[in-house]
Amino acid sequence: MDIVLRADSGFCREELMVWCEANRIDHAFGLARNQRLGKIIGAQMHQAHLQHQTTGKPARVSAQFSYQTRKSWSCARPVVGKAEYLDKARTRAS
Repeated sequence: MDIVLRADSGFCREELMVWCEANRIDHAFGLARNQRLGKIIGAQMHQAHLQHQTTGKPARVSAQFSYQTRKSWSCARPVVGKAEYLDKARTRAS
């Protein structure tokens, strides 16, 4: 039986990630938005905006990259970022 732990950003803590990695538990945690992550997916945000302008429909673009916090994570980990352009009032990166 495969176990996958999925949780929001409140559980994205070094201790839990290390435990999952040590026990070979697949895991997916949400990350709280921050300025550094926003800069990393800036090109995808621009691409989503252009798609929205072209189609008039919500646009979503993803990016996969390696990320490490400045203080709390012991190593870099893979991240999938999502850039969304829904309309002028609802643009976001996560």
